[in-house]
This record gives sequence, structure tokens and C-alpha cells, in this order.
Amino acid sequence: HVRVRVAAWQDPWSNMNQGGYQICQSLFAIGTGGLFGMGLGQGMPKSVPVVESDFIFSAIAEEMGVIFCIFLILIYISSFIMFVNIALKMKKNFYKLCAFGLSVVLIFQVFLSIGGVTKFIPSTGVTLPLISYGGSSIITTIVIFSIIQGMYVRNRREEVTTNEEQAAINRKSGKRQ
Repeated sequence: HVRVRVAAWQDPWSNMNQGGYQICQSLFAIGTGGLFGMGLGQGMPKSVPVVESDFIFSAIAEEMGVIFCIFLILIYISSFIMFVNIALKMKKNFYKLCAFGLSVVLIFQVFLSIGGVTKFIPSTGVTLPLISYGGSSIITTIVIFSIIQGMYVRNRREEVTTNEEQAAINRKSGKRQ
């Protein structure tokens, strides 16, 4: 199975009947969309097998264009940066590592999905977070977002509590802020 995917990745045109068909159709769809796409509902996403889960990025590129796809990638990168910033602001190492690990999981899933669709890496069958059709993928992504949001809220509460305690100590000792 892995050998077929790697062979299809190396030369999908000569392996069209043995696993290269999906990646060839994906590349055709991306090329057909061009910079600005064909318009919503104007593409032919059904020409790419398993387009609703594994290869949704090629359907987006065909209908919305490469520029929209670049903005989509920038949204994923900015959410990764935001999650890393949340991880860096955590006081306890466990929460730092947990938030950083979850952010890496999310961006790695994006890399595997988009990389496989664009023939940058061999296709892995990983879905694109929050976009692809797939119940467990969407639930997992929402859980990742929820855990990081919970860590952010907890950290903010600790900061507020620490600031209030410091203000109370300053009042008792007669210092002003």
C-alpha cells in the first residue's frame, strides 16, 4: 500500500492505473482553477476521487483559485502562531507542552493534507482540519481548539488573580501601583 502511494507520488502520470489517478486529477483541478478559480459550483470536483475528505483542497483551488488557497493556508499558519503564543504564555510546563503539542498536531495535519494534494509529499489520506468531510476529524479538531481555548482562559484567570493579589499586598504595605 505504501509502495503504491510512493510510486504514484514519484511519477503519477506513468502510474495512472495503479494509484496515480487521484493525484493526477487533483493536479488537473488545481491547474484548471488558476489564480481566481472557476467560481462556486462551476468546477468539477467529482472528477477527483474522495474529493470530499482527502482531496478537498484541490476542489477549493479549482472553484476558488490559488489566491483563496493561499489565504486559507495563511489562516492555518496564523492559528498555529496564535496557539504557539498561547503556549509560550503558560506558566506551568505541562500546559506549555500540551498547547504546543496540540498546535503542532494541527499544523502537521494541514501540512500532510495540502502536501499530499499538491504532490509535495506522498498522499496520506489525512483530512484538512475544519473543512474536509469526516466526523472524527472535525470532532478531534474542535477538541484541540477547545483544549487550547480552555488553557487560554485558565491562564487569563491566573493572571487576573495574581494581579489582584499583588494589588492587595501593595495596599496592605502602603505602596501605590
